Amino acid sequence: MAKVSVLVPVYNVSAYIERCARSLFEQTFDDIEYIFVNDATPDDSMERLEAVIRQYPEREVRIVSHERNRGLAVARKTALLAASGDYVCCVDSDDYIDRDMVAALYAKAVEEGADIVVADMYFEYSDQTVVSNFVVYQDREQNCKNVLDVKKNSPFLCSKMIRRKFWLDIHVFAPKEIRYCEDVYVTTRLYFFAHKIVKADRTYYHYNCNNAGAITYKRGEAHMKDMLLYWKDTDEFLREHNVQERYADTVAFSKAYMKARLLMEAGTGSMLRRYAPAFHDVEMRGMKDGRLRRGDKVLLTLLHYRLVGAAYLFLCLLRLKNRGK
Repeated sequence: MAKVSVLVPVYNVSAYIERCARSLFEQTFDDIEYIFVNDATPDDSMERLEAVIRQYPEREVRIVSHERNRGLAVARKTALLAASGDYVCCVDSDDYIDRDMVAALYAKAVEEGADIVVADMYFEYSDQTVVSNFVVYQDREQNCKNVLDVKKNSPFLCSKMIRRKFWLDIHVFAPKEIRYCEDVYVTTRLYFFAHKIVKADRTYYHYNCNNAGAITYKRGEAHMKDMLLYWKDTDEFLREHNVQERYADTVAFSKAYMKARLLMEAGTGSMLRRYAPAFHDVEMRGMKDGRLRRGDKVLLTLLHYRLVGAAYLFLCLLRLKNRGK
C-alpha cells in the first residue's frame, strides 16, 4: 500500500497530458501510486500518456477506463475508490505540479496529523502568473465560512492532500449531474467534517488557465443549472446540521455573486427571464455585503424587480462598452 495516491482524470487534454505526467513521475517522493481514469477521452490523450509512462518504469501506475464519458466528479470518485494510499492528491490532467509537492504536503500532513493540507496555487495565464492566497484558520467554523465564500474560498480539490480514510468515512461525492461547482460541492463538506486543516509552507500547484476546452471556461446555461443544484443541496446540508443561519450572510453574498457573474458572462434574454427568480429570497441581503461590482448590483436589482427587458438592455450595453475597450 502506497503512502500517497495521486488521482488524475483524463479527458481531452492531448496538449497538456505529457507535461502533467512528467511533473507527477518526477516527484522527489517515491512511495506514490498513480491512478489515471480514462473518462472515454475522444482524442489521443491516453496514447500520449502511455508513451510517458513507459519512460518511468519504476513508477506504480494504474489506468482505469470508463466506457463512456461520465464527467470529472465521477472520474474522481472512480479514482478515489481505486486508491490505497494513506493520503490522496487530486491533479487535473491539464495542470502540473512542482517536483517536491507530494513530499512537502505528505510531511506536513504526518507532522500535523491533519485530515487536509491546503497549498496555494499558481494560476498560469498566457501572459502572467498569479499566485493565490488561501487562508486556513484554526477555527473550524471560520474555515467552513471561508469555503462557502466565493471570493475567499479555496474550493479546488487539486491544491490539497486529503486523508483517504477520512474522505471515504464521510462518503462525500458530488452528484454525477454536476460538472461545474463539483470541487466546491466536495470541499464544502470536507471542510465541515475535518478535524484538522493545515496550510502548506509554499505554493506548488500550477493551474492551467489557458485550456479553452475546460468546463470552467465555457460558460453557459449548464453552469447555471449546476450552480443552482450545488446551492440546493448545500442549503439542505446546512439545514440538516443546524448551521444555516450561522452562515446565512456568507451564503447570501455567494449566491448573489455567482448568479450575477454567470449571467453577466453568458446570459441571454431567455436565460435572464428563466433565472430572474433564482435566489430572490436572499439576493438583496447578499448585495449588502459591499463586494459586488456596480454592474452586478444593477443587473441583480433589475432582475429582482422582474424588469427583464431593462436588464437585458443593460447587459447588451455593458458588453458593447467592454468590447470597445
